[in-house]
Amino acid sequence: MANCTPMSFFMDVLVALLPLLYGVTAINYTIYFVRHDDFAKRTCTKLLVATFCTHLCFFLLRFGAYDRFPMANLAEVLSMIALAICTIYLYVEKIQGIKETGCFVLSFIVLLQLIASGLLPHAITPGSEILATPLFGMHLVFAVFGYSGFFVGAAYSFMAFLLYRALKKQNFGLIFDRLPSLDTLIQMSFGAALLGWCAFSLAILLGMLMSFKMGSQFIYDPQFMATIMIWFIYVFTIIAYFKLGWRNIRAIYLSLFGFSVAIIAVLGAMFIRTSFHGFNS
Repeated sequence: MANCTPMSFFMDVLVALLPLLYGVTAINYTIYFVRHDDFAKRTCTKLLVATFCTHLCFFLLRFGAYDRFPMANLAEVLSMIALAICTIYLYVEKIQGIKETGCFVLSFIVLLQLIASGLLPHAITPGSEILATPLFGMHLVFAVFGYSGFFVGAAYSFMAFLLYRALKKQNFGLIFDRLPSLDTLIQMSFGAALLGWCAFSLAILLGMLMSFKMGSQFIYDPQFMATIMIWFIYVFTIIAYFKLGWRNIRAIYLSLFGFSVAIIAVLGAMFIRTSFHGFNS
């Protein structure tokens, strides 16, 4: 546990404040989605940017306090995932200029940060020199941003699937009225997935460089094999969208399939104890 200093006190305040800020922001986005309220439209993005900056300051404070990348336990990782999803969502919203999907993405961020803030006061940080290694820290950050990009892409694909079902059944309710067009949702999905793939590629390169320096036989590592499989799936997904013209229901199914395989592959690799990713021991 950190010493009782102004920095540690401020971090404790932010631990409690972040779920509240994300919650208020999610409510604001929900009000805009349901009512198209002018005040919510003007303030929702600004409030989310302010919350993002606060969250970023929180991680910088932890980095300075503990002299390591703040991703050493489950609570910190969950909080970093929340920040990564927020970053990618802000990027997609900026590019597309569409705020209606924010309430759906923000609800998941609120859940993640709420769990993280609940766990952080009791979190135990495992002792390992690798946690203070810049190369490992950047590898982990890019990996989290990669998977977060895949998640946001899948979330938009799921919204597109709901809209597609509504069109097929001619069930024109609130979701149909508020969500952007099917083509726009697919664009947003693959924009997020492409951003995630770029971050994921950097994570792989940094991981390989780190493994060469450590002398690890990473090529036989189950998690590395799973990572490469995920990378190729998303390469095909991106090629199918931009080169093969898969911009309809096939694109939606392919995005959801890619994210499902990514989750299954990662969870499966985690149960295999021979992975060199077990740095905490």
